Order: sequence, then structure tokens, then C-alpha cells
Amino acid sequence: MEPFRQSMRPRSSLAGAENILRIGRGEQPLENQAVRDGELSRKGQAALDLVSQVADTISATENRIETLLLRALEQLKTMEDRNRVLEARAVQAETRARDAEKWLMRLHVEMEDKFTSWKSAQSRGSAAA
Repeated sequence: MEPFRQSMRPRSSLAGAENILRIGRGEQPLENQAVRDGELSRKGQAALDLVSQVADTISATENRIETLLLRALEQLKTMEDRNRVLEARAVQAETRARDAEKWLMRLHVEMEDKFTSWKSAQSRGSAAA
């Protein structure tokens, strides 16, 4: 029986052990630290670019909404002004209608009185004849 022999390969600290464990779990061994840092920087920059695009889109949407809101407020003000004018005209028309109704009632009463007087005068005249 041969005594326990150590491998002739030098041990490379914990990084080698981590790589062995990763390989055992089916993971890829760690790449060069500079490559990893470069990839992290690239992914981080891509995330920042995406956040920037989202912020630009939100800003453009806010500007569009503000423009639409201002236009809607102007239209609302115009419609309120128009409504005030129409309400004033409606009040004037109601006042004129009431006045016209009063005059029509007055004319009706006067015409009825005159017709009644005329009818009475005619019946007196035909009775006298």
C-alpha cells in the first residue's frame, strides 16, 4: 500500500476551491476579475441607460399631458364664458316672455270688455228696433 501522496500541483488559495465547487454544481468557473468587472460595468451602464430612457419618456408624457390639460382648461374657460352669456340671454328672454304674457292678458281683458260692450249695445239696439 502506497502512503498518501499529495498532488504535485500547487494550491491556489480559495479561488481554486470555489471553482471546484462551482464546477461540481454545474456552474461555470469564475472568469477573470477584470472581465467580470467590465461586464458588471456594461450591465450597470445599460441599466442606467434604460432608467434614463424611462425618465425621458415620463418627462415627454408629462409635457404632453400638461399641454393637453392647458388646452382643456382654456376650452373650459371659453365654455364657461359662453354659458354665462347664454344664461344672461335666457334671463332676458324669460323677462320679455313674462312682459309679453302680461300685455297679451291685458289685451285679452280689454278686447273681451269691448266685445261684451259691443254685444250688449247690439242686443239693446236690436231690442229697440
